Amino acid sequence: MTRSIAAACAACLLLLTSPLGAQDLGPAFRKIKEGIYVQSSREVSSTSTIVLTSEGPVIIDTGQTLIDSREVLAAVKKLTPLPVRMVINTEVHPDHTTGNFVFSPPALVINHAGAGEAMQKASDPNRAATLAAQSPEMRIAAEGYRLVTPHIEYRDKTTLHIGGRTFELLHMKNVHSEADTAVWLPNERVLFAASVALPGSINNIRPFVDIRDMLAAMKMMKALNPDVVVPGHGSFGTTKIFDDNERYYTLLLERVGAMVRAGKTLDQIKQELRMPEYADWSYQERMPSNIEAAYRAARGN
Repeated sequence: MTRSIAAACAACLLLLTSPLGAQDLGPAFRKIKEGIYVQSSREVSSTSTIVLTSEGPVIIDTGQTLIDSREVLAAVKKLTPLPVRMVINTEVHPDHTTGNFVFSPPALVINHAGAGEAMQKASDPNRAATLAAQSPEMRIAAEGYRLVTPHIEYRDKTTLHIGGRTFELLHMKNVHSEADTAVWLPNERVLFAASVALPGSINNIRPFVDIRDMLAAMKMMKALNPDVVVPGHGSFGTTKIFDDNERYYTLLLERVGAMVRAGKTLDQIKQELRMPEYADWSYQERMPSNIEAAYRAARGN
């Protein structure tokens, strides 16, 4: 079978297995391209995406909560009779990975090297009980919970060819978690940008994260020239997500740098720094971690 015929067959199968519109999957789902559906239960929730292929669906992140994970699995069953082929985690945090067990087995899970170690280190042996205690709905969703770390860990970058789709996995270092992956679908021109840049939201910057690396990652992803950008949290959009975040971090570095040069201490900067241009962004309580990161950069750390 020639490559063109194989591609045509794959496209036909996608059409046959995805007759439903996003509205049939539930109010949290949006169709962004043929056979690609994004779920986000709230504006600041983590995103989970179903990508249909002729060899079975690929899931990119598994939902903010296990209730969301179960909703994604229910949507998969409406869209296709095929089992989930693979789960791609864009980071290691629980709001992107706790639902791995819902899809695996049979799915294989993949993320960058170091993801499994980080997830094991942060694992809470009482997590199943903690989740079950949240609500009756969560207790049902958490049935069978177990930690599922990546079966495959790549290094730097890798390309997956699955059922007529191409997935390019690109590692981004020191930008959010211990292992962050951007997922680029070059044929569809859809980019899954992990949690480096969030729309209208201040990010949670951990002590090992470097704003300069965040900006470099945004530049790299923007250069791909995607049609659609799906962030790790919030609504999908365009490269404007990167533009907005670049302006924010550039201004933050500029203001903190000026205060460092003026001899201000970190505590003084936290007390005095104002970013009124971004007062309407979500998670204002995360500003101290952002100032700390800008302070490290200003001091060359």
